[in-house]
Amino acid sequence: MPTTFFNRLTAVIAASLSDAKNGTAAEISKTDSALPFRFDGAMSRFEPSFFSGNNNAGKQALSSDFASGNQNRETHFADDFAADVMAAQRLRSRKRLFFPLNFQSSYKYPLIVWLHSDGCNEDQINQVMPHISLRNFVGVGIRGTRAADANGLRFEWAENSAGIGAAHDNVISAIEEAQQRFSVHSDRIVLAGYGSGGTMALRIAMREPNRFGGVVSVGGSMPGNSIKQFDALRNRRLPMLWQWAKENDRYTQSQLHRDCQMAMSIGSQVEIRQYPGDDEMDTVVLSDLNDWVMRTVIPGASQVTNTADSPSSLYSVN
Repeated sequence: MPTTFFNRLTAVIAASLSDAKNGTAAEISKTDSALPFRFDGAMSRFEPSFFSGNNNAGKQALSSDFASGNQNRETHFADDFAADVMAAQRLRSRKRLFFPLNFQSSYKYPLIVWLHSDGCNEDQINQVMPHISLRNFVGVGIRGTRAADANGLRFEWAENSAGIGAAHDNVISAIEEAQQRFSVHSDRIVLAGYGSGGTMALRIAMREPNRFGGVVSVGGSMPGNSIKQFDALRNRRLPMLWQWAKENDRYTQSQLHRDCQMAMSIGSQVEIRQYPGDDEMDTVVLSDLNDWVMRTVIPGASQVTNTADSPSSLYSVN
């Protein structure tokens, strides 16, 4: 990524943190930084429109890139044309790669494969990775297997056999491409997702447990009727991180009990973190994700965790 992006990103985060310390709510412009989040006390939460995939916001960003500032008919036409071209390009692409800051080809990087939530697309990787880590990982975002709008900008994960198979194939293809283009450690590949993407991440990881160093589900439950390789899973003891908001309607004691029973049946090493509120997508959750990968997937990694400062509750199912 261009150096100017990271310079601007650093300035935006520094300014926002300064506002947060002064007790003010800092809201970042989508068209400027592409990192909108709101500070509620000690926790930084994303705005509800953060992952909306609003095409109007995209056109506003295109306006700043392609237009000269003269709001005449020709400029509007150029903006609309550029937006249409970008939409066509997005339809042809099924993945989005994230390049770490100060990339070193001699270092074998961990890889985070990100599955977005319903109604979003593979570009979500570029929104979450700066809050996980700008330096620690190569990242790749995978597009959902079924269109969720007529414009082809939002996608979801089809849970029938064909959709699951397609998602699995897309994940493997993206991993292979990342390994060809970057220096990626084959034993440090983490499959992660948000919402329905978290459920799909768990499903795919349990289909091929030896390929992944761990799997993370942010607000996604364990998929039902998806365990077919009991022996392989028991031998692997696949590390899992489940991150849940306490007030999430899908997070119930009965659901958690069912998920834990399923994890125990296959011997998975599960860490469960609970967070206040009704939505898991905030900067504390993503920071905890980074800490978990560094502690669990990368042997001997030196990483200072923020467990003492995090408002989460920690449970383990071993």
